[in-house]
Amino acid sequence: MKTFLQVSILLLFILSCHLQETDFDVKYENIEINIPGRPGPWLKHNGKLYCFFSTDNDRYSSVPTHHFYILDEKGKIESRIVVPEKLQTFYYDLYMRNDTIFTTEYYDQNTFYLEKDKWIETKKGIDLFYEDNNYNVYSLDFGEWGGTIWFEDKKTRKQYEYSITSPIINRLENAYFITSGSKILKIDNPQKMELSKLPYDYKKVVLEKKDFRNPNHHSLKGAEIIYDHKGDNPDDLNPRFPIMTSFISNNRLFHIYKDSISTKIGKIENRNLTPVYNFKFDIQPFQWHYDWRNQIQNNSYQTFQFFATDKKDYGILEVDKNDITITTFKNSYKETVFGETRINKWFEKYFEYYFRNFDSIALQEIESIEQKENATNITQKDTIFHHLLDGREIPTPKIYRKIENSNLSVNILYYYTAKEKTLELIEFEWGKNLTNFKNAEGLNTDSENQNKSNILYKSKFDWISNYLLRKFGKPYYYEQDDKSKTQEWITGNKIIELVYNQNLVRLTMYKKR
Repeated sequence: MKTFLQVSILLLFILSCHLQETDFDVKYENIEINIPGRPGPWLKHNGKLYCFFSTDNDRYSSVPTHHFYILDEKGKIESRIVVPEKLQTFYYDLYMRNDTIFTTEYYDQNTFYLEKDKWIETKKGIDLFYEDNNYNVYSLDFGEWGGTIWFEDKKTRKQYEYSITSPIINRLENAYFITSGSKILKIDNPQKMELSKLPYDYKKVVLEKKDFRNPNHHSLKGAEIIYDHKGDNPDDLNPRFPIMTSFISNNRLFHIYKDSISTKIGKIENRNLTPVYNFKFDIQPFQWHYDWRNQIQNNSYQTFQFFATDKKDYGILEVDKNDITITTFKNSYKETVFGETRINKWFEKYFEYYFRNFDSIALQEIESIEQKENATNITQKDTIFHHLLDGREIPTPKIYRKIENSNLSVNILYYYTAKEKTLELIEFEWGKNLTNFKNAEGLNTDSENQNKSNILYKSKFDWISNYLLRKFGKPYYYEQDDKSKTQEWITGNKIIELVYNQNLVRLTMYKKR
């Protein structure tokens, strides 16, 4: 009996230790959303979701158009907020500071904060990664030169540095734990680190935008490496990838990482990363290289994004003290694929309508037609000119896209007068379906795929040409070589031009001057 009691007490002790090591609650949620575009930076705050989405600009601009949404806890759109022109660039981040949401553009550090339903510009973002009563911690990434962090003593203003990139900083038991990539450091006293000869200077780096590169030294002075994964090799049965983040729960330091099997939560034991929790499904945590500010400054709360294995679904992993929530988003939005038959019927119907009503049709009616057809509006913010309209006061055209199939899409450009809003020129432009990135990129990878592209364009040209021949008869102008064709008709006060080359098929209808 005594032996049984001793064994029972031992088992309970082991169990209690295990529960203490994994004393955080993990829950899973699924949310359906319906938003066009691809996800950019996201974060979660007070039960609401704040998210950037990027929609493509087709062949008109390599820079996508950014949109910003606030969603409720069920994924319903509460607000769609205009994104300032200074943020319509390639890179920007999204983060919290003192219960306020900020976003900073990557190149010039243009910074805005969210006030109700509007972005308000403020002073340019500072490279502050962490702050407590004793230290400000700054960090910069110099690309091929590596990165550096500086601990600035608030009393003496001296800065102490270490060569490391994009750190996650946690403070536990009066020590600083620095996570970066596959390395974890422990710093008991930053003043024992290397005194910086080139300290971080906000005015120099951000305001003056002077070139600021620190010599890439690797002094370990003042830092203890408690974990460093050296890389994978054929004998490593469980190769580990860079650690996504580190967090404190129940006064213990945990790390979220992915090995060859799944994403895990682990802890350091004897300089080894030991798993304590496996997620229920495979997630691939990621961090945009320009979105580094959200995971820092707050030991108790952080969020970061992940993709599901097939990268069709994505989500947010939220760490809130001892609670972890994995929210997966299923985006039901899909751009309509019309199919060749429907596109051809639509073209015949509306080309005839536009031709008959060209002198009287207004922009408002055109927009109504395209909306009923469920076309995608890809009107550009930047000015687009047309050489046939030189000298006229013509705004950037309204542009609507219809996807014909996995290879082709047709863009319809409506040029109209600035004052009267009446039609001046219509252009139907068939080209690569750039929403199908894999296929579109493949079309130009070799001569075989280029030939497939040429066949598609030639077939579309022949179909349109036959339609116009039946309607208007023989063209007054015709030109052809091995790689292109041009046909033109003049009827009344209108000119119809049909062009084919290796990149597109274009049909233009405009008023004769």
